[in-house]
Amino acid sequence: MTEVGRKLFSVSDASIRAGGFFVSFGDSDPDIFSVFIDSRDVRPGGLFVALQGEITDGHNYIAQAASAGASAVMISDKYYSDNSEDFSGSGFCCSLIVVADTLLGFQKLAASWVADFEDLIKVAVTGSNGKSTTKEMIGAILAEEGSTIINEGNLNSETGLPLSVLKIEKKHKFGVFEMGINHPGEMKALISVFKPDYALITNIGTAHIGLMGSQEAIASEKSDIFSSFDKSNTGFISEDDTWSDYMESHCSGEIVRYGLDSTVGVDGVVDLGLKGWEIQYKGLDINLKLVGRHNLSNAIASISITSVLDLSPDKIKRGLEKIEPLKGRSQILEGIYTVIEDSYNANTDSMTEMFSFISDLDWKGRIVLVLGSMKELGSSSNRMHELIGDLAVNLNPDLIFFFGEEMKMAYDKVSENIHSMKLVFTSDYFELEKKVLVSLKEGDLVLLKGSRSMELDKLADKIVESREVSGV
Repeated sequence: MTEVGRKLFSVSDASIRAGGFFVSFGDSDPDIFSVFIDSRDVRPGGLFVALQGEITDGHNYIAQAASAGASAVMISDKYYSDNSEDFSGSGFCCSLIVVADTLLGFQKLAASWVADFEDLIKVAVTGSNGKSTTKEMIGAILAEEGSTIINEGNLNSETGLPLSVLKIEKKHKFGVFEMGINHPGEMKALISVFKPDYALITNIGTAHIGLMGSQEAIASEKSDIFSSFDKSNTGFISEDDTWSDYMESHCSGEIVRYGLDSTVGVDGVVDLGLKGWEIQYKGLDINLKLVGRHNLSNAIASISITSVLDLSPDKIKRGLEKIEPLKGRSQILEGIYTVIEDSYNANTDSMTEMFSFISDLDWKGRIVLVLGSMKELGSSSNRMHELIGDLAVNLNPDLIFFFGEEMKMAYDKVSENIHSMKLVFTSDYFELEKKVLVSLKEGDLVLLKGSRSMELDKLADKIVESREVSGV
């Protein structure tokens, strides 16, 4: 949703920008102050875009949007021709923007808005893991230099990105937007909305591999973030990624590789365990509060791109030190038992990264793993869950909970030959919650890791509540 209060377009202007035509009732041309894709959120002065979803069709909610005070609704020309008589009655007073395809019309509208801000320095971030965290880091650093806008939350898709860029204002010097994809062709749709001057790829992993088909397909799709580049543009890729050469070959602009060996000015790092990292950069010690080598890599990436943008070392330090863990992304919840809440997403790469982090800790108490299913892995799902089972056991934890039908493969793989630790499987959340809460002991380190749909964030809240009830 865009902010209400400032004019974005008139309806007639928006219809031209979207590549459609304007239908007015009452010879009026109202202004649009906000844009919505959910009719329940529509406010007076808004534009409601009727998108065709997997479950429902936004065209079914046109009347609801109009009654909420929308200035206009964007509809498809097919719907308009099939239902023109419904709009001819005196009772319908909401203007129409009629386009061939509402998603494409919405994206064209957003792209035209971005194009109005010629002086905006545009930065895009993609990758299988770490997009949001890296976006937040880059945004925090650039905010030390000038007004900066970033996506809110995870509004990074072919519908979320247009909503995000419609919040750009003249005051903004920098725009930092993450781009998430889960099907072929989506990146080019995103680039049609927001053509970056600088683009960074965090890594090529296995997220959405079930929908994309292979890692090469993921690498190809992610590399399309460079598809609008010429020699004036710069792309950033990790020195450690096995697909780095492939990605560089797909970029017509300059390529900068980042990492502990490649990023100029990074002299060393100190692992602070659950307290994060100390990064030694150009004579400064930067205290990064985020844990794990994956977050260290995100920070180094952010240093690389902002240094190219001529940010001074002290501004880079101030920006990075303001970063706090995002909800569900490697949050450390300390108490009588310490919880690592990393439930926002999961795939084999992010699971492995978290196991590696735990293995490096000098933890004196018990280690408890709560592992939720990894989604969208397609035909690789069974094999990858079995792999995670083996890797989890190799950590030698005291207790492992396998949660979700896909995790049954991990449980079955390791349970026959493991007798030195307790293994539990369930596909019922309430059973999981009950068993976890009664099993915890003072001094435990508890990892909650799974795909977002497994809702392990609810379990994190319950664990925190149980500590509060205990008075600790």
